[in-house]
Amino acid sequence: MHRTIRFLTGGLASVAVASAITLSTPMAFGATGVDRPCGQPAVPAAYGTVVREPVVQVVPAVTHEEWRWEHEVITFEHQYSRTVSPAHTETDWVRPGSPEYQWSHRVVDREAVPAVPGTAEIGHEETVVVTPAVTTTVYEYVQQQTGMTRWEDAGWNGEKGDQDNGKGWTRTGATREDVVTPAVTTQVWVVDQPATPGTPGVPEVSHLEYQWSPTSPGGDWSGPLDTRFVGEPQATTTIGDDAPAGPGWTVTATREVPAIVETVWADDAPAGFAATGLSRVKDVTTEQTSETSATAPGEGWTQVPDSRVVVVDQPQTTVVVSPGSIEQVELTPAQPATAACPAQSGTGTQDVLAATSGGSTAVSGVHAAVHAHGASAPHGSSQALPETGNPVSPLLLTAGLGSLLAGGVLVQLGRRRRTS
Repeated sequence: MHRTIRFLTGGLASVAVASAITLSTPMAFGATGVDRPCGQPAVPAAYGTVVREPVVQVVPAVTHEEWRWEHEVITFEHQYSRTVSPAHTETDWVRPGSPEYQWSHRVVDREAVPAVPGTAEIGHEETVVVTPAVTTTVYEYVQQQTGMTRWEDAGWNGEKGDQDNGKGWTRTGATREDVVTPAVTTQVWVVDQPATPGTPGVPEVSHLEYQWSPTSPGGDWSGPLDTRFVGEPQATTTIGDDAPAGPGWTVTATREVPAIVETVWADDAPAGFAATGLSRVKDVTTEQTSETSATAPGEGWTQVPDSRVVVVDQPQTTVVVSPGSIEQVELTPAQPATAACPAQSGTGTQDVLAATSGGSTAVSGVHAAVHAHGASAPHGSSQALPETGNPVSPLLLTAGLGSLLAGGVLVQLGRRRRTS
């Protein structure tokens, strides 16, 4: 015989299963071999499958909130300026008329003649011979042994024809004139250019001519020597206190003229303009992020209304606390058949025995026990299972069956909760 028993969670379900096993065991399988009465057939061992349901724990999902963000983008424009005309002082001037200047020019009546100085005599001294010098001719002789030379007159060596086969003196052929009596001379002045007399110079005769003119009449005129004003009075205005060009100007009035400044508003400075330091709001727009985030992108950003989203960082998971198991256990051991009972009349024992022991007559659960009890037991306040001698109260049977049914309902409700 084989039974399947599931271990359930919940106190009442456990009580129900325990009650079912307690009630069904004596009814289905009877007592041990020692206490069994006579006439009992052999009972095979009863087996059951114990199913332990796994215990699981649900880990909630980990989430966080995110939003889209927005902020106001303010665009500014700046003021730039340039000075068209700076602040300045204007001065008014007047003078009695147009100026004329006096110029002078020298006219030469007679050209000057420079003086011519006289010239001195130019000459040189020369030496004049008064008495000529007296000279004689001498000859050069060479000593053939020593190579020495000397100058002597023509007959000094005995006139050997300039041939000396010995080792004495002989002429070399060179001659010179030796002064016997020096000459007598004197110095004489020789005139190269005679002296000339000079002539006196003649001075220039000239006079000055004068002319009035606004400008110089020409390159040979000098001046101006004097100034005068002619014609209508003149007026002019200058910037600052600088006087106009020319003489005779007099200040008549001065005044302050404020600066003329041009200003513009622009994003960047135009050419020639400089920033004044002033700014103003040009435009205000709202900028939003296209993606959501948990924190703002920066300072000044706020959450966009109705943009909240929940981001799952880690989804919900189910953790197995203890795994389930399936185990086959022996519920009741096998029982041998007992000895036959003595014959009795009118008891109906054989009919009951035949009804409860044919083939696979193992009782399955309380329902089978109740069925067997209702089919074979006679009416009365104290009854017994067929041929077992075990009395069973009808109230106890009804309570066991009710517990089984209540336990089944609780198990189904627990499974539906886990499924949902």
